[in-house]
Amino acid sequence: MPVVVFYEYLTWQYSEGMREYMRAWQNIHWFLWRVFSVTLLLRTFFAPFRRTGEFYGRGFDPAAMAQTFLVNLITRLVGMMARSMLLIVALLFQALVLMGGGFLFIWFLLTPVIVPVSVLVGVLIVLL
Repeated sequence: MPVVVFYEYLTWQYSEGMREYMRAWQNIHWFLWRVFSVTLLLRTFFAPFRRTGEFYGRGFDPAAMAQTFLVNLITRLVGMMARSMLLIVALLFQALVLMGGGFLFIWFLLTPVIVPVSVLVGVLIVLL
């Protein structure tokens, strides 16, 4: 009976179990991508911070135009810096999930070997 259970476990592990693991891993990446709104951050990368800025007035006033241009430039730079920081954090989380998920996937694949070997080593340690 234990042999049948172990065989069924191995069958699940290397067929449906791998598909479920990959699906869960993809869901975590999808979740992080949506939580940090990476697509929106990239699309609005050069937009002003919190939609702040000044409008150019009527008439020709070079000093007012230069002042408005500099204020708008600064708000766009601040927006770029804020979005850059969020993108960096999002990419760091994605990299951590990628590395951690890869490590856990290898562990998942080796579990049928690791568990019996661990039990044997434990028994040997107790006996010796």
